[in-house]
Amino acid sequence: MAADDRLMAEPPLFALLQRGVRWSSDEFVKRLTAAGVGAITPAHGTVLAHLDADTALSIAELARRADVTRQTMHRAVTQLIDEGLLASAPGPGFPRSTLISLTAAGCRRREVAVEIFHDLEQELSERLGAETLAQLRQTLTKAWPR
Repeated sequence: MAADDRLMAEPPLFALLQRGVRWSSDEFVKRLTAAGVGAITPAHGTVLAHLDADTALSIAELARRADVTRQTMHRAVTQLIDEGLLASAPGPGFPRSTLISLTAAGCRRREVAVEIFHDLEQELSERLGAETLAQLRQTLTKAWPR
């Protein structure tokens, strides 16, 4: 079977993964808009995923948890502070340390986003079945453990 015939018969795995990412991203943005909440970029999502109403972390700790550079995290945090979703307060110890926390608006956006992700996962479970979705999660975790 020629390479072109294989592509037509069975799409490449990466094309299928990309299709899944596109579906989830498009649905996520559409539902955020319907909920009256501004969009969340992937970089902003990375920050919001590591904070909750009771958590304040340094930029260095957020970067470590998200597995990105401090510079990348600092840029995303600055944007979210400017949007009123995060607050910055002096931290203990080193005079220049700051702790980043969610504002009330940030908590709301995070809560809406978490609920949407839960709903999308439920839809995927209905499409694939709970057992298949659990296997998919396990497989993807094994492939990319961080």
